[in-house]
Amino acid sequence: MATSERAPADLSGMARDFAVATADGATDAGHKPLSAFLSRVRQALGMDIAFICRFAEERLVYQVVSAAADGPSAVAPGNSDPLVDSYCKRIIEGRLPRFIPDSNALDETRSLPITQRLGIGAYLSVPILLQDGRVFGTICCFSHEPKPELSSDDADALQDVANAIAAGVDRNGQLRGDIWMG
Repeated sequence: MATSERAPADLSGMARDFAVATADGATDAGHKPLSAFLSRVRQALGMDIAFICRFAEERLVYQVVSAAADGPSAVAPGNSDPLVDSYCKRIIEGRLPRFIPDSNALDETRSLPITQRLGIGAYLSVPILLQDGRVFGTICCFSHEPKPELSSDDADALQDVANAIAAGVDRNGQLRGDIWMG
């Protein structure tokens, strides 16, 4: 599925709905698991894998994962990779753009071992920033094929999603199990 003109607007609306549904005092009827939400984000962007990770002790730890295909994957909840080898760290540091339509077009991403290991063709990532300014981690999506249609609008919309997720993290200092364990 290609990223449509509507995807960024749809993601922003989904982020607003998620923020309302997970706000303090929300009813269980309005509460949707974060894993289902992440699946909707992945599908809206036409990506193969979407994940939320946290940064812990120089590791990128996968917290919630949505994949288009079933089966074993290195990107699974509880698995981790060295933060130093990740796209996420480079994006947060400003060394890579938030959206990468073709990972083989950039020398730095093409040479990263994780590009080949995970089969990354296109990548989109934004930070999950807590109210006190700390980086909790990132929300990321990738496709096994290049996606020339990826744009800054997609990254901006994904940032809306990250902000909604950060609101849930801020309440407890971690992702709430009742939100994302569906």
